[in-house]
Amino acid sequence: MKKVVLCAVALLFATVGFAQFNDSDVVQIGILNSSDVDQTGLANDSDVNQIGLANDSEVDQIGIINDSYVAQLGIANTSDNLQVGFANKSVTTQIGALNYSEVDQWGVLNNARVDQVGIANYSDVNQYILGNDANVYQRGLFNGALINQVGIINDADAIQLGAFNLSATFQEGLANDTYALQVGVGNLAGTHQLGAFNTNTTLQFGLGNWSVTDQHGLANDSDLLQIGVGNGSWTEQYGIINDSDVLQVGFFNSSYTHQHGLGHMSTVTQLGAGNSSVVNQHNL
Repeated sequence: MKKVVLCAVALLFATVGFAQFNDSDVVQIGILNSSDVDQTGLANDSDVNQIGLANDSEVDQIGIINDSYVAQLGIANTSDNLQVGFANKSVTTQIGALNYSEVDQWGVLNNARVDQVGIANYSDVNQYILGNDANVYQRGLFNGALINQVGIINDADAIQLGAFNLSATFQEGLANDTYALQVGVGNLAGTHQLGAFNTNTTLQFGLGNWSVTDQHGLANDSDLLQIGVGNGSWTEQYGIINDSDVLQVGFFNSSYTHQHGLGHMSTVTQLGAGNSSVVNQHNL
């Protein structure tokens, strides 16, 4: 009899322990909200909170100690989180209507935070390998942000205040850093970083400004500030420790900067309307 009791106790603790390995909490208040959580592995944690009408959340966790938090307040917001690996973390907050967020994490210790307030904002974050960090902050209407990180400890931030702004960041390598701030309507910022320790800062204030930054190599730095309407900047850096600074204030100014090699420095300042600048720098 004693052996039977001991076996029963052991079975009880084993069952309870197994049930506690993964944890899922769902709170829904409203009408037609939907949540789907699938967890496979050990010590994964998922929290979903939905208040409103027809919000939808899907969470898939495969691995160990992955953490996902989703909060939706409003109408027809959609969140889709996929975590595969170890100790990835995702936080999604949506307030408003028709906002969409997708986060895919494959690897170890990747971190993503998406904060959307408004109507029909869109965010797509993809992280692969180790320790990448992505932050999306959207306030307004129809803003779109895409962040794709492949590598180790890359960092990307997209902040959008206004309407119809678009930011796209692609990082491949080690410890690349991008910061994009858009305030206004219809601004466009595109960044591609391939290599290690490249840094880019893009600040856009106004209407219809656009920028493209392409960095290949090591420790290149690009800084851009646009204030006004229809200003355009295209920057290419291929090499090591190149530096580019562009300031555009006014209307329909354009700048093209190409740096190829080692240690080039370029500064472009445009104040007014319709100014055009082309800079090409190469080593012998």
